[in-house]
Order: sequence, then structure tokens, then C-alpha cells
Amino acid sequence: MTTLWLAAVALLVLALLFVVPPLLRSPGARSSPRAELLRRLHADRLAGIEKDIRSGALGTQDRAQAIDELQRQVLEETSQATPRAGLPARPWMAWGVAGVLSIGLPAAALLLYLQVGNPMAAATQMLAAERSGSHEGDGADVERMVGGLAARLRSQPDDLEGWIVLARSYEYLKRYDDAVVAYQKAMALAPDQPLLLADYADALASARDGDLEGPARAALDAALAIDPDHPKSLALSGMAAFKRGDLPLARQRWERVLALLPPDSEAAQRIGADLARLDTAQPPAAPPAAPRVAAARRHVAGTVSIAAALRDAVAPQDTVFVLARAAATGRMPVAVLRLQARDLPAAFVLDDSLAMSPDATISRFEVLTIEVRVSRSGQAAPQPGDLSGSVADVALGQEGVALQADKVSR
Repeated sequence: MTTLWLAAVALLVLALLFVVPPLLRSPGARSSPRAELLRRLHADRLAGIEKDIRSGALGTQDRAQAIDELQRQVLEETSQATPRAGLPARPWMAWGVAGVLSIGLPAAALLLYLQVGNPMAAATQMLAAERSGSHEGDGADVERMVGGLAARLRSQPDDLEGWIVLARSYEYLKRYDDAVVAYQKAMALAPDQPLLLADYADALASARDGDLEGPARAALDAALAIDPDHPKSLALSGMAAFKRGDLPLARQRWERVLALLPPDSEAAQRIGADLARLDTAQPPAAPPAAPRVAAARRHVAGTVSIAAALRDAVAPQDTVFVLARAAATGRMPVAVLRLQARDLPAAFVLDDSLAMSPDATISRFEVLTIEVRVSRSGQAAPQPGDLSGSVADVALGQEGVALQADKVSR
């Protein structure tokens, strides 16, 4: 983006160098080559008339007639050679035009870029209209703008701001599954942003009829691990705890976020109402267990550990990611489990509740690669010094997978 702005400024300066200097040049400095030539010719003609008079070839009356004719020719030919000679010189006018162009041309170019050249401007304006309650962008126009932004991001996948705007645009259109995918693209570029993690969990819950378990809960836990006082993550985590019947944790989360909000804010009033519900709430009944025959084909299970030779290089609080990948989804995991190094060795189960996307759950793939990464930074993206390991060609439903972190990333 910086390169684009520098190039635009350079082109504007170059354009002004061609436009402004001629305006500032003194009008008197300009001369017409044709007018100068005519003046010389008429001077020669006048000298010839005087010579003919001295030699007696022209009389006095003929001399007056010849001079009158020559003056008439001078006026006619000179007026044709300098058609703007009648305009008085006004230096202040040239300076004024130059000043207007110097300021107006860059300003007009910037305004045109912001309204037409910026592919995200339309989507951003649409989101602003949503917040203000205006719905002038509803319908086909909104779909067209969002579609244009999505098309641009396919050719510019590293645009973090673009993915965030696209995800929130999809939420506005209630296309929650598409919003989840867009948030995943954004989180891949900025994996440690609490707001992105909370927004992803929110979109995922909307796509799953309010379910905040599985990957939504994991995202909220990750957000609070980064910022324990992140308001949206606290509020959603409290709601998740309330729905699964963990009323003490729900109270703890909501009381903490209530202390962070302005007392007279609408958000504080909602949290206060949620806290009031806890006094009369009853834990929900446990859902019936799913048939074991059906569940056996929806997960991969095993144990995860760290190689003995590398154990001393790991701190107890280091983050451990156990994940499943499918060849059809590339580098996007189909299930992710988050642990800590102090928990290892440990048993693990990867199933659909840990899916990163509702459209790419682990049960949809027959063959998987199971990986482990021990991250010192806690970031999802690989970093030098991380420990890793993998087991390829794992069949869906397989148990007893022995997964070990035995390599150091360089």
C-alpha cells in the first residue's frame, strides 16, 4: 500500500511539472517567430520605398500612397500572426490558476480513488450504514459490492483488512458460513488478535444455531489467554458456560466483563440482565449419548508426547496444537485441539466438535494427516524453534495413533 501511494504522489508531481511552469512564465517572454519575420520584411519594404524616392523612381504623392498601403499590410498581417495580442497581461491570474491546479488536482485524484479506486470503500460504507440503521444498500447492490470484494481478495489473499471487512459484510447479509471462512483467512494472517478470535466464535455460533462449544469455545479460550480482560470474549465465554450448565464460570465471566463496561452502556445493561438470570437458572439436562457405532467413524484418537531428547527444551506453559489435515483442504486444518506442554503425554480425540469450518469437518475425509506442534510463542503460525511431528495416512475412525513431537523447526 505504501508503494502505491508513493507512485501516485510521484505521478502527480510529474503532471504538475508539465502544467504549472508554463502558467508562471511571463507573457512578455513569449514571442511569435512569424510576427518577428513580418516586422523585418516590412522594415525592408519601407527602406526600399525610401530608396525609390531618393532615386526619383517615386514621386511625393506616390510615396504617401505606398506608405499607406504598407501600413495597411502591416496591420493585417501582424493581427493574423498574433491573434491574442489584445489580451492584457495579468500575472496574478496565472499564479491563481497554478495554485488551484497544485491543490485541486491531488485533492480530486484522492477523492476519486477513495470513491472508485478503493475496492473496499463500498463494503466499508455499507457496514457504516448498518451501524447507523440505514438500509439504503440492501439488495442486489450490496451483494454485488461484497462479491466484488471477494473476487479481489482471491487475487490478493494477504489483505488482512479486506478479509475482516468481507467477514463482517457476510455477517450483515446473514451468510454466516461464508463469514466463518473469511474470519479463518483473517486469523491465518493475524493469529493472535483477541477481537478476531471472538468475532470468529460469534460467527461460528450464528452458523450453528448458537452453539458456542467445540472450535468456538477453543477460539474464546485462546482470546482470553491473550487478553483476560477482552470484553467480547468474556461475554461470549460466559454465555457458553451458561448454556452448558457451568453457572459459576458464567457468573465469573459476566461479573468481570461488567466491571470493564461503562455502567450506563447498553452492553452493561444486557450483562446485568444475564447475571440476574443466573439466580433462577437451572443447569440444562445432559444430552442423550450418541450411538457408539455412528461416533466411531467420526473421530481419530491416540496419544501425544514429546521426544525425551527434546523434553528439556520445552516450558510447561508452552502451547501444544494437535491437528488433523486433509489433502483436499491444503494447509487449513479440519480439526484443532489446544493443550499445554505440562499436560503431555496425553490422550487426544479429534472429532467434528473441533472443526475449523462447518463445511470441512473431520468426518468428511477418509484419510488424514495428524500433526503436533509445540509453540513457545503460543501462535498458531509455525515459528523457528517450535517442536513438531506428524503421522500420515491415518484412517478416519482409527484409534491408538502414537503422535510425538520429535523435530525442531528451523
